[in-house]
Amino acid sequence: MKLIDVFNDRYEHIGTEDKKIAHAKGLWHRTFSALAINSTTQRVVLQKKAPGRYTFDRPDYADITVGGHYQAGETIPEGVREVHEELGLHITYGDLYPIGLRQTAVTLAPDYIEREFQHWHLIPLDVALEEIPLADAEVSGLVEIALDDAITLADGATDAVPARYATRTDNGLEYSEATLTTADLIPNYLKLDQLYLRLFVAARRFCAGERTHVFW
Repeated sequence: MKLIDVFNDRYEHIGTEDKKIAHAKGLWHRTFSALAINSTTQRVVLQKKAPGRYTFDRPDYADITVGGHYQAGETIPEGVREVHEELGLHITYGDLYPIGLRQTAVTLAPDYIEREFQHWHLIPLDVALEEIPLADAEVSGLVEIALDDAITLADGATDAVPARYATRTDNGLEYSEATLTTADLIPNYLKLDQLYLRLFVAARRFCAGERTHVFW
């Protein structure tokens, strides 16, 4: 059993619940979410999930760099644990740049309802793709693309951009050059509130030196 804090729709704490039950009942809870951006090379990193993590069939989309549930009792800064677990990088919460709170609700399957308060961050990550250990077996790989390409892909100006992949294999991580297409991205993040585009634009503003009102 993995307990998480649950809330009402006004983000008022009302108790704790097992994570699976919280999703089955559609209870409000909070998550840690982050997009990694290399300010030096102007490139962003997305995550590929390992198969079998959900109770429903989910295509192998290129998801946001880091994301996970807060455990019961954890504070917002303690969510940086997800960066350690998924990427294998030991950074502090002070290294991150918070960019706002997203309240979202979507039914992904009859027994999997996401009602989340998502705490969003940018991860300034000036390291090469090869320097990310990718410690979590739940992550099957990473995709790195130029920030300008990410924006044109997310706003529909193009349907494919060059990309570098780090893919988990039995022999460790393997690196390759390929493309990333709009079909590889989560549809709701593209269309509903244009989350990808909002995040990529926030990352571009951050790279340009802005530090005031940089929100998702």
